[in-house]
Amino acid sequence: MKSISRQRGHAAILFAICIPALFGLFTLASDGARALQAKARLGDALEAAVLSIAAHNDDNTDTSDDGNSGSSINIGIAKGYIEQYLSDMDDVSRIVVSKLSCGKNDDCDVNDPNTMRFLEYQLEASTEFLSWFPGNDVTAGFGERLHVAGRSHARKYQSEAVDVVLVVDYSGSMDDSRSGGSEKIKELHEVVKLVTDELQTFNRYEMSNNKVALTGFNFYTHRSENCYVDQLLWDSNKNEPDYDKTITKIFEEKTRCIDGNNDDESYFYDLSLTDEFDDFNFELNAFQAAHGTASYQGIIRAAQMAMEGTNPRRIIIILSDGDDWREHKTYSQELVDKGMCERIREELANETASGKPVHAKIAVVGFDYDLDKNTALVDCAGEENVFKAENPEDILDKILELITEEIGHLH
Repeated sequence: MKSISRQRGHAAILFAICIPALFGLFTLASDGARALQAKARLGDALEAAVLSIAAHNDDNTDTSDDGNSGSSINIGIAKGYIEQYLSDMDDVSRIVVSKLSCGKNDDCDVNDPNTMRFLEYQLEASTEFLSWFPGNDVTAGFGERLHVAGRSHARKYQSEAVDVVLVVDYSGSMDDSRSGGSEKIKELHEVVKLVTDELQTFNRYEMSNNKVALTGFNFYTHRSENCYVDQLLWDSNKNEPDYDKTITKIFEEKTRCIDGNNDDESYFYDLSLTDEFDDFNFELNAFQAAHGTASYQGIIRAAQMAMEGTNPRRIIIILSDGDDWREHKTYSQELVDKGMCERIREELANETASGKPVHAKIAVVGFDYDLDKNTALVDCAGEENVFKAENPEDILDKILELITEEIGHLH
């Protein structure tokens, strides 16, 4: 009997000794399982959030001063998703949103003609939970707080075929050299060549029929080498612009050539929508800039050219380095205020011949120029579609972003 009593005593002692270890295993298993579950839910939240961020396509300029990184819009989107997926968390300790163009992404080889460019959004986040069993000097635990982190990526490639009409400023200032660079018009032509290379790649591998067109403007548009065209219709009795008539007849191609200015040494003309990109660039390289600026001329002509497109997406991209000149600034603003750009978007958004809905957009890229001074262009495109570019790489990134509207692959 003494032997049995001793054994019972030993068992009790062993059990007492094991209690902290067993409780430690329980706490580690409980909070550990909770951490794994939270990590899985955080991964789901970040995947949904990064797709939403990519779809929103904010510039992601860093506006945060609370330890996060990225624009306030993108951080807000990410935080909203995380809070919905992890309602039991204590805090989102950090959110980092990165937006990488192809040239800044090691996975995107800009020198490989067989590689399609993409824009990538990267999202990282760290969250904190209060531990159920933080542990102490006797039992094991994860501490007062559980830290769970995750990350996700989304890449945007082009999906539906697009008709791109470039509206290029060929005023004299485009012959000036950019600070730290060469003549702006030469740099712009190089960018257009890269854009057509990208469209060619999409056409080859996605079996698409992307096309590009170009219309230039200074004080006029040019139908051909020696044919200057005024897109603004005039009231002959009052000798002033007839804005209402201009907007009503905006899609009617103007065929009357007018006398050019003797001091206009520019050389450019319309290049219609095409997928023969080599011929397009060969002609473009000979174009030269001179004279003043009247952006409404290019916008009206671009609308007429875009109407010839057959793809389900139509984008007019205005590329300019300065404000309209004198009275032309008033003409531009009056036309925009009277609804010129709204009418262009509405008409371009009609169905294709095959009955597909069309998405139309007007965007502006200011090259080495503060576009806030040109209120007509900002009002025409809408602030969300106005971008500033300091160098050719910025221009290329912005144009490709506009072309690459759809979300491609999630990583």
